[in-house]
Amino acid sequence: MATNEEQGGTRGTPERLPAGELRLDDRGQDEVREALEESIGLGEARPLTREEREAAKRDHGVAKPVYAPASERVAKPPLPGDETLINRTEISE
Repeated sequence: MATNEEQGGTRGTPERLPAGELRLDDRGQDEVREALEESIGLGEARPLTREEREAAKRDHGVAKPVYAPASERVAKPPLPGDETLINRTEISE
């Protein structure tokens, strides 16, 4: 019978794998997580959290713009800080 060292393995020292890789005996342990990681790696969208799903249910989307007829349009008064720029007089020296 061949020992572990004769079969190409080393006893007691785990094989170093690239980050994110699983040993053959570790594969299939958490299939949901593996599927999620695979989909993220392929650039697919991640699943929404519960809070995001609830917020999406309440969201009504973008409101349609409402335009007043030209006869009803009124200019808005300027902001307090902008009044000094609009009403300033040129001082020539």
